[in-house]
Amino acid sequence: MQESIIIRNFGPIKEIEIDDIRPFTILIGESGSGKSTILKVLALFRWIFKMVSIRSYLKQSGISKSPFTFKFSEYIRNNGFDGYLKSDSEIIYQKGNCIIRFSNGELNKIDDIQNEIELSLEKNCFVSDKRNLIPDIIANNSKVKSASFFLKETLDDYLVATKEISEFDINYLGVKFIVEKGKNGEKHYIQSANKEQNYSIKLEDASSGTQTVTPLSIIAEYYSKKYDIIKSFNKAVFNFMTNSDKLSEFKAVTNIGEIINKRVNIHIEEPELSLYPESQRNLINYLVKSCFVEKTSDYDMTLMLTTHSPYIINHINLLIMANSKGEFEEGAQLDFNNVDVFEITDGYLNNLKREESFIIDARPLSEPISNIYLRYNELNK
Repeated sequence: MQESIIIRNFGPIKEIEIDDIRPFTILIGESGSGKSTILKVLALFRWIFKMVSIRSYLKQSGISKSPFTFKFSEYIRNNGFDGYLKSDSEIIYQKGNCIIRFSNGELNKIDDIQNEIELSLEKNCFVSDKRNLIPDIIANNSKVKSASFFLKETLDDYLVATKEISEFDINYLGVKFIVEKGKNGEKHYIQSANKEQNYSIKLEDASSGTQTVTPLSIIAEYYSKKYDIIKSFNKAVFNFMTNSDKLSEFKAVTNIGEIINKRVNIHIEEPELSLYPESQRNLINYLVKSCFVEKTSDYDMTLMLTTHSPYIINHINLLIMANSKGEFEEGAQLDFNNVDVFEITDGYLNNLKREESFIIDARPLSEPISNIYLRYNELNK
C-alpha cells in the first residue's frame, strides 16, 4: 500500500510532502531544520495507523465499541511538540485508503479500515539520539525521565531484544556483546572479538561509539530476524478484549496470521553518533543487509534515518551502484527505486534523488569538505 505524509506549519516545518514513502528514506539538513520533527511525526502517525488497524480488526470481528480512544493532546505532549503547534498546523497521513488528519487544533474523525485487504500488522521502533544513556540506565537500574519519551521507547525495544539476543558480534567494531544474568539482575558486557586482546568490560565503560551503536544494532537484529509480529498483534487484541470484558463477543472474521500486510518500521536519529567514518559505512551496510537483504521475517521492513554524515550519503550511492551491477558491499546493496534522500531547508523539502542520472546528489553534505580544501589551497599558494 502506498504511504504518504504532508506536514504544514508545524515547528520549523513550513510545508513538506512525501507522496510515496520509500522503504529506505534519509533526511538531512542543518541542526534545527526539522529532520527529527519529520521523523517523530511520521512515527507518531504510523502508530495511530497501527491502532486504527487494530480497532478496525476488532470491529470487523464483532466488537462495535472501540476499547480505546485517541488523545492527540497527550501525543503532542509526549512527543515534546507543545511549542510546535500553530493555529494553522496541519498533518495529513495516508496509507492505502486510510487517512489520518490533524487540522484546526484537533485530530479529525478517522474512518475505520473497511477492506480486509488493507488491514495491517504494524510495529514501530524509534532509536533515539540519546541512546548512549541506555548503558548507564541499565547499570544503575534507574528510570527514564517522563520527558524522555523517545529514549524510553528505545530502551523498551532494546530490553525486549536482549531477552532474545544474549550474544551478538558487532564485527565492524571488532567486539562482541554479551548479556549475563545474575542474582542482582542482568549485566551487559563488551568483549574483544580479537582473542589476542582478550578483554571484557561493562557496556557503560565501553567507548562512546560502542555505547551508541550497541542498542541500535541489537534492536535492528531482533526486529529484522526474531520478532513475532503475529504473536504481538494477537497479544494486543487479547489485552484489549480482556480489559474491556468483550472477549465473548469477539468472532474473528480473518485469522490474524492471514492478514497480508505486515510491516516493521525503524526510525533512527543520527546513526553515525561517535563513530569513525569507516564504522559509519559499516553500520549502514549492516542495517541494509539485515533489514532488506538477509532478513528472515515474513514482514516488510522500512528504515528512516536522520543524518549529518557525508560518508553515509556517499555510501548510499555505492550501495545503489553495487545493486545495479549485481554486486554486494559486505553483503549490502540498495535498489535505487527503494531509496529517497531529502534535504530540509527553510522548512521545505528538497529531493536529492536524481532519476535521470541514477544517483543521490550528495553535494549538500560533501561541499563543506571540498570548500575546506579549496580554501586551504588558496592559502597555500
